[in-house]
Amino acid sequence: MFAQKITDRHELRLFESDHAVELFALVDTNRCYLRAWLPWVDSSKSVNDTSEFIAGSLHNFADLEGLAAGIWVADKLAGSIGVHDIDFHNRSAQLGYWLAEPLQGRGIVTDSCRAMIRYLFVERDLNKIVIRCASDNARSRAIPESLGFQHEGRCRDAARLHDQLIDLEIYSLLRREWASRAGN
Repeated sequence: MFAQKITDRHELRLFESDHAVELFALVDTNRCYLRAWLPWVDSSKSVNDTSEFIAGSLHNFADLEGLAAGIWVADKLAGSIGVHDIDFHNRSAQLGYWLAEPLQGRGIVTDSCRAMIRYLFVERDLNKIVIRCASDNARSRAIPESLGFQHEGRCRDAARLHDQLIDLEIYSLLRREWASRAGN
């Protein structure tokens, strides 16, 4: 199983089936906020939907195709971080994240991403991590920018968000860039 301790009060843990109620409640409580940026929120209508998501995520983790982990703060679920589109042949993956609105601005996602980046480069031997953010989502874009990701460009009309197409900003970090920074 996957778990990463960030601080005494903050850790990442692989979602398991018994997290479905807590995860659904967190999404439901933050539904209006999350919906502005995440198209999957509308399809998460029940604990059963969340259970199916977790089951699929566990299957992907077992098959080395992805990873969905909860961000826990003070032993309470605060958000999620996920690894998608793992490509071992090209040694790359995409990283995504979200956090409950009241907990934002405290560095929780940045620290969570830092731990996941280390895991992906060291434990999974990947070479490139990509983060795709909605062009208008300044808070989400600040994460890769603060972590030293390079801005590769903008993909126009790249993602469907409800009834419209939105532009995405593409950021990437290479293992050699990460390794050249102090402390890695």
